[in-house]
Amino acid sequence: GSAAMVLGRADRHPEGHRVVGGVSRAGTEHHDLCVGDLTRMRTDTKRLFDAGLALALATWADAKEEFDWDGIDWFVAHQTSVVHIRAMANALGVDPRRFPLTVPTYGNMGPAAVPFTLAQHMDQLRAEDRILLLGIGSGLNTSYAEIVW
Repeated sequence: GSAAMVLGRADRHPEGHRVVGGVSRAGTEHHDLCVGDLTRMRTDTKRLFDAGLALALATWADAKEEFDWDGIDWFVAHQTSVVHIRAMANALGVDPRRFPLTVPTYGNMGPAAVPFTLAQHMDQLRAEDRILLLGIGSGLNTSYAEIVW
């Protein structure tokens, strides 16, 4: 999958969705939990799951200094599995129904899951909805960005 986004000045494109801002954080000490090359891939799934969730929560806590995400309407996340999404929702204290899913139907699409899931659920979004995009990579890295629909 692939995706693109066109950014422009809000005063010139009032019809657009506003990017509020975001945060990113790396946990490079976990670089050895998922390693691949052109011939094979090796993943310590349990340690990757635990370290990824811990990094996601640390990123969330760091973001609270700048952002108030308690009122987010939708959480559109990188989806490796329903188990991961449910664990993230539970850890954040967020109703899992606010995480629209595509992984049960389309599988793990990697980082393309974020824009794909957003596109698949656009009919549920209303003007002024706050949406948090959550990317988590197995490097480990996290990136969160808020947009207002």
